[in-house]
Amino acid sequence: MSEYKTQQKALLLAFLYANRETPFTVDEIAARLRETFDNAPGKSTVYRLMGKLCDEGSVKRFEKGNSRTFLYQYAGEAACRSHLHMKCLQCGKLLHMDAEQSERLLREIYGDSDFEVDRQETTLFGRCASCRETQTKKDFSA
Repeated sequence: MSEYKTQQKALLLAFLYANRETPFTVDEIAARLRETFDNAPGKSTVYRLMGKLCDEGSVKRFEKGNSRTFLYQYAGEAACRSHLHMKCLQCGKLLHMDAEQSERLLREIYGDSDFEVDRQETTLFGRCASCRETQTKKDFSA
């Protein structure tokens, strides 16, 4: 039985890795897996596995707008825990901040406020260069 769960986890990780630029809801993940694999895990298994993957740091969980819906996105391997992430609110892209830059920022926050940031739980939200450029082009053409 554990081998089956390991295979399901591997399928889930492979799907998330292949789509690492895109955030998904659990419903979307389960549906896409069913479309692709005969032995795809069911939705309840995907929920359980996503919780474990988030705890491990392989997957990031984000609230979708101000709703109770969550989006999940591949975050990377163990090395991903050594730096902060930046998420574009417009296109959903997850960017990895340079580890040295992350460390500088975290030290500055700690030095200024005596507050220690949990780097695994911290994601900076904003707009990526591509989305800002697209918006600027729209502003000029209007």
